[in-house]
Amino acid sequence: MRRGTIGWLLRGLAVIAVTVIIALWVLVHPLHEPSHPAFTPTGTATATVAPTVRPTQTPPPPTLTPPASPIEEHPAATITSTASVELVGRVEEQVYFSLTTGAEEPYRIYLPPGYDEATRRYPVLYLLHGWPYEAAHWGALGVEETVNAGIQSGALPLCIIVQPQGSERMYVNTSGGDQSFEGQIINDLIPHVDATYRTWTEREGRAIGGISRGGVWSLEISFSHPDVFAAVGAHSPALSVNMAPPAHDPFYLLEEPEVAALRIYLDAGDADWSREYTQKLHEALAAHNVASEFVVHPGGHATGLWSANVNEYLDFYTAGWHQSPQTEN
Repeated sequence: MRRGTIGWLLRGLAVIAVTVIIALWVLVHPLHEPSHPAFTPTGTATATVAPTVRPTQTPPPPTLTPPASPIEEHPAATITSTASVELVGRVEEQVYFSLTTGAEEPYRIYLPPGYDEATRRYPVLYLLHGWPYEAAHWGALGVEETVNAGIQSGALPLCIIVQPQGSERMYVNTSGGDQSFEGQIINDLIPHVDATYRTWTEREGRAIGGISRGGVWSLEISFSHPDVFAAVGAHSPALSVNMAPPAHDPFYLLEEPEVAALRIYLDAGDADWSREYTQKLHEALAAHNVASEFVVHPGGHATGLWSANVNEYLDFYTAGWHQSPQTEN
């Protein structure tokens, strides 16, 4: 056989071999087959559009899908709600007609949470402002926020808080008696509050307290009417500048035997100009066998002292009120 013929034969065999190899590769690797097996859906498909997130934005949180199994399939499981009912009272600005002044006089009143839905009666705390502050003085010190927090935690009982406004004519320039600020409280305001709101009207359900000039008034009024109040507090009482005659001066009124029935709380700051006479009153009460609590707090005759101790004041006033009357009578 010639060399040329042999060469052509070898070339033909090579072509045939290459063709067979290509055919076999195509059979094993189709040109349009996907690289992963096709997914066969088992339910109805829904299209999901991915949100567009700008480079400066934070991607939205992932959506949590609840488990497919209903909770009834797990008898031991319990549902605990993290939501709580917010126990918050409300503050109203009101007026009452005072026969003592012959005019309508303003006051603020805090009504406890649930007051409108309940039929119970509530104890009442009367809080007197300092001078030249106004009725909102105690509110600015945080008394409403503090009592709300105490009610929510269970530390404080439900109660009503009344904050009357004192005018310069009556609050500063009178000292006691029916024609003074005392007359406004005893003869006008308390009857109005008891007739308008569901109050615990016995003395056990009533307390009074005040700051500075209001502290002097709270002592004068309660020492003169221990049958009306069960407790009195005087915070930095301005006793050293009180010019009341003996008939209206707490240092003389404390000699009345009925004063011993009162729970009495006195406090002042260690840098407070009212501290000296507050301590003297405490000592005079002790000399007449009248119990009183005297506390010295850090601070002066200033807002910071009183606001820092509002919670302590409320603890004192409301002691014994957790068992207030539950139904209207």
